[in-house]
Amino acid sequence: MLPVQHILAALHKQLINGDAIVVAPPGAGKSTCLPLSLLKLDAFKDKKIILLQPRRIAVRNIAAYLASQLGESVGQTVGYRIRGEVKVSANTRLEIVTEGILTRMLQNQPDLPDVGLVIFDEFHERSVHADFSLALCIEVQQTLRDDLRLLVMSATLDVAALIELLPAAKLLESKGKSYPVDIIYQPDNSKLPLFEKISRLVIQVFPNHQHDCLVFLPGAFEINKAAERLSQHFADEVEVFKLFSELSKSEQQRALLPHPAGKRKIVLATNIAETSLTIEGIEFVIDSGVEKKAIFQLNRGINHLQSQKISQASATQRAGRAGRLAAGSCYRLWSKEQHGRLAQQIMPEIMHSDMSSFILESAVWGAEVKALALQDHPSDAQLSQGFALLSQLELFDNNNKLTALGRKAHGLGCHPSLAVMLVKSKQLSPEHLSMACAIAALIENKDPMGRHASGASLSARLHFVLQQKNHVIWQAIRQWHAKLASRLLAWPIEDTAVLIGFAYPQWLAKQRKDERYQLVNGSGAILYQDDALTIQPWLAVANMQTNDRQQDNAQIRYAESLTLLQLEQHFDYLIEKNERVDWDPQNQRIVSELQKTLGKIVIHKQPIKRPSEKHILSIWQDVIHDKGITNLPFNDEVQQLIYRVQFAASFSGAIAFPDFTESGLLTSIDSWLMPYLRDTLTWQQFSQCDFLQQLLNELDYAQQQYLDKQFPKRLALPSGTSAQLTYSADKTVMLSVRMTELYGLKLHPTVAQQQIPIIVELLSPAGRPIQTTQDLPRFWQGSYKEVQKDMKGRYPRHFWPDDPANAQATTRTKKG
Repeated sequence: MLPVQHILAALHKQLINGDAIVVAPPGAGKSTCLPLSLLKLDAFKDKKIILLQPRRIAVRNIAAYLASQLGESVGQTVGYRIRGEVKVSANTRLEIVTEGILTRMLQNQPDLPDVGLVIFDEFHERSVHADFSLALCIEVQQTLRDDLRLLVMSATLDVAALIELLPAAKLLESKGKSYPVDIIYQPDNSKLPLFEKISRLVIQVFPNHQHDCLVFLPGAFEINKAAERLSQHFADEVEVFKLFSELSKSEQQRALLPHPAGKRKIVLATNIAETSLTIEGIEFVIDSGVEKKAIFQLNRGINHLQSQKISQASATQRAGRAGRLAAGSCYRLWSKEQHGRLAQQIMPEIMHSDMSSFILESAVWGAEVKALALQDHPSDAQLSQGFALLSQLELFDNNNKLTALGRKAHGLGCHPSLAVMLVKSKQLSPEHLSMACAIAALIENKDPMGRHASGASLSARLHFVLQQKNHVIWQAIRQWHAKLASRLLAWPIEDTAVLIGFAYPQWLAKQRKDERYQLVNGSGAILYQDDALTIQPWLAVANMQTNDRQQDNAQIRYAESLTLLQLEQHFDYLIEKNERVDWDPQNQRIVSELQKTLGKIVIHKQPIKRPSEKHILSIWQDVIHDKGITNLPFNDEVQQLIYRVQFAASFSGAIAFPDFTESGLLTSIDSWLMPYLRDTLTWQQFSQCDFLQQLLNELDYAQQQYLDKQFPKRLALPSGTSAQLTYSADKTVMLSVRMTELYGLKLHPTVAQQQIPIIVELLSPAGRPIQTTQDLPRFWQGSYKEVQKDMKGRYPRHFWPDDPANAQATTRTKKG
């Protein structure tokens, strides 16, 4: 009896009136036993049950298994739909589909009239398609079909977050009957490649077990390397199988079934084998603890294939594969301490994916992305990038609204980029549409040339396909022709780059001086060194990738050379003419040119003698803000005015003064400075501006009168002359004067209505400082005697009175 059977009665009862969430460990029967039991419910006898699976291989295998349990072939009671492959009939009541298929069903018939129950299996994998489909189903329930039932199930689940989306759902948990799995931590800290570490561990422990081994590796590269190493070691004693998504259906099937000759086997798999797939005969698992994830890089608009540590949830799933049929073992290539530091759950796809398809689907559905019932929402940056791409593809207008082209493209059921290529190629000619079908097939499938490829040229691949009439790629090409009701015609291969550009306008590329390419979106890309396309100045790129070893520039995998004529003829809507004005820091001047641009790529440029006034003022705004007010070429007179106004602003009551602080002047440059810079192009010209007058213009008559009276520039002296006052940022004012010119001054000099004493620096006849005071009367009565004695010794022919407060001031330097 399978563990999940213990909760079937409660589940059946719940689904009569509401939704359910089922949590069950691997092997509990949730993907097999549970769906078949639901077919027997009266509630669904006249309705279909849709079972979602995230992977195509799981869809086929589960369908085959369930059909066999009913003694039928696939396509009768149990059928499946995956892209390009349908096995259903009028009698089919349980359809197993990939997640994108359900989205298409909902868009075509939002009320799902023939469906009674939708089951979301392996929901813990948190694919972006599953999140979107669940959001749509919730909306259908609330608005069109309150009788539609939803069942979400997984081995591990963030139940609290899901219950927020499905508050009326009942949580049912099956503890499971998994056999015990012995977890053995085998950290390998050597610097050997990962495939070599894994191979050594397999060779070490394989003799200790009686049955088969499942090895988890991050990707095809590591699997192929490990397969080569292990096949050499074990020779004919053990069969080594590979299991990853790019393999053919037959190759994947061979890895799942027992060896026909009864040999022991080693299955090298990616995370495709974590859930839903039953691999016969597995006794022990060896886990590298690493997976490859496609992380969408917003700045480049491409996926970065990133190697990263798995989550604890994934590690549990993988270990569970060893305990399906009997007690087993799981060897982990990391330590127990490292295990505790792993993330508990995987990051949802929606947090690191290209959102363009998601946004397009939402727009066709008629909903804002942020309004959908999602466990996690994409970031604003993801949405912004997605909208920008859809606008570039002309699927959205400038207001982010769906265009007629957008509706046509959506109807094709593929990525928006390929859909645009197919629609636009049809507008050129039936021959172009025929070639677009071939290009779409090439991009969506494995490279048909494989190891025979000598470069990135897509037209070379089209020629290759034409010569290989039996190649498997023709199946995909014919499927596109059938979908579009088009005929296979002669391909205008000379326009390959044009069709690529329709699909990927953001990846049109111009060669830089270093033979690298700059893309429309500003990022960089490279071809392999010996690629024949490296001599081409322009490329239309169809496929790129970065990985852990190649991060600075994306590696171009598919591309074709593009002529400037083709560019201007077919992509004129992307080409702009702009006046580019910049500040040249080396020559300290404004430089300008007229540029013809394609995104970030400059196609052509020519100097402009005089830029527009708007651009001149904009550059000066930037320059002044970068330098700051304190670094502008103000002379002493300008600086003194600024300090005097700052002083006045802090002391005047009745009269308000403008803000002459650094931040205040920077904020108000539009008023006091920018109007005078309309014809200014160089720093030298800028330095010659009459800053004093421009600042004085900010003061009205009353303010200037107050300033001159209370914070004067000069002070009248008893000698009959005047001396300059020096104001400072710390709101002090200083007078430097020969002491002889102050004889007879009984009161200390002040400013600001006698509130602020002037710091008086007394100078010798030679103009050297003698004493500083802020109380002149006290100085005359006190320390003057010491100064007088010193001065008489140094300057005996000068006048040094005994009573300076009542003496006659003089400008003369000698007695007489």
